[in-house]
Amino acid sequence: MITLDYRNADSAILGDENGLRLEEEFACYKDKIANIIVDLNKRKDKLGQWLQWMNLGYNEETLWYVKEYAAMVQGRFDNILVLGIGGSALGGIAVTEALLKPFWNLLTQEQRNGFPRIFFLDNIDPDYMKSLLDTLDLSKTLVNVITKSGSTAETMSQFMIVKNILEEELGDNYRYNIVATTDKKTGILRQIAEQEGYKTFVVPDDVGGRFSVFSAVGLLPFALVGIDIDEIVNGIKDMDLALKNTDIKENIAAQNALIHYLMDVKKGKNLCVMMPYSSRLRYVSDWFVQLWAESLGKNKDKDGNEVHVGPTPIRALGATDQHSQIQLYNEGPNNKLINFIRVEEFDTTLEIPQIYEYTGIGYLGGKTVNQLINAEADSTRVTLADYGRPSVTIRLPKVNGYFVGQLLYMLEVQTAIAGELYNIDTFNQPGVEQAKNYTYALMGRAGYEESAHMLNEKMAKI
Repeated sequence: MITLDYRNADSAILGDENGLRLEEEFACYKDKIANIIVDLNKRKDKLGQWLQWMNLGYNEETLWYVKEYAAMVQGRFDNILVLGIGGSALGGIAVTEALLKPFWNLLTQEQRNGFPRIFFLDNIDPDYMKSLLDTLDLSKTLVNVITKSGSTAETMSQFMIVKNILEEELGDNYRYNIVATTDKKTGILRQIAEQEGYKTFVVPDDVGGRFSVFSAVGLLPFALVGIDIDEIVNGIKDMDLALKNTDIKENIAAQNALIHYLMDVKKGKNLCVMMPYSSRLRYVSDWFVQLWAESLGKNKDKDGNEVHVGPTPIRALGATDQHSQIQLYNEGPNNKLINFIRVEEFDTTLEIPQIYEYTGIGYLGGKTVNQLINAEADSTRVTLADYGRPSVTIRLPKVNGYFVGQLLYMLEVQTAIAGELYNIDTFNQPGVEQAKNYTYALMGRAGYEESAHMLNEKMAKI
């Protein structure tokens, strides 16, 4: 199992000003945490609670349909193009970057074992979009368009452009190059898919986009490029069983949620840095940023009180960002909690040759890059403690589907527990919806005429 080391958040290391007396805090919050864990597991099967993501590891039907479709189309396409934004893309990017061979899209077909390249179009920059679409042979590309509502302006504009190109190139057969992942019954994309005959997969009810990585939203792209989704699901199941434990001393998601919460409300450390020491895990930070920010940044609590809470997540990468951010973390405002992710065993051992022994870099010869990156991580963690800066370390034995599944699911549960500690609705996102509605108005969507008029007046004054 993955593990959590929280010693460098304890007052025994940092002192009482910046550290927490964790044994005392764990004892104080023991009953509250136990009640939260019981309550989350009790509510996860109830409609309207937005906790169905806790059941995704047990959805054998989706797993079977995804594997069946992936096997059916294997060898037919050179590329997979995923159209999506936010939760429809970030989990897919994080997992494929972690589990595929590095530089996957640059490898030959033989090196990829016959599986296609994969591209995520998760923004609407016109230069970037046009360049990618000009680069890909869309006639040999399977396009997976992902949006539950089917009305996401960014994704559907991408889809309209790509669909038009495909139809021009392939005629009526274009529909075999499109697979839609959307709502089971309703929405514009569901309507289009049924009218035009696309293969479809379902975004389950009561699963928000940022919690959807283990639904067909993520599992389908993973299977299409040959990732072992059974291994991922096994990791989720084992972590889910471990996180049902109501004893905070045995539950790493509860421990990390409480540490983050207390560091914020008691110590004023409301910035949360996610810093994996693995390039393969760098996009886990991007995925976590949405999960943490969109879930915990709220202006009202469940009782309707104005609270404006939420720790701000920050992306970093070890050892790269030791050279760009650590100066700030060590000597700047002491308002951050650093989350390190460590990999115990890399797939590769890379030796440094014993040359230049007569110079100041000779000491590196005969060592490995593996030793160097772990030494960098250790030195950074200890240096932060020297400066009174708190950190926690999540350790993965290896980067594989089993442990990546555990990691992401643990962070999801950690987020849900943290939301309960803050007493906010973890699963809504009213601040996002307002900006969406403004976009609809500016782009001339029917029914938003009054909003457009009001918005244009506001923009003239700002």
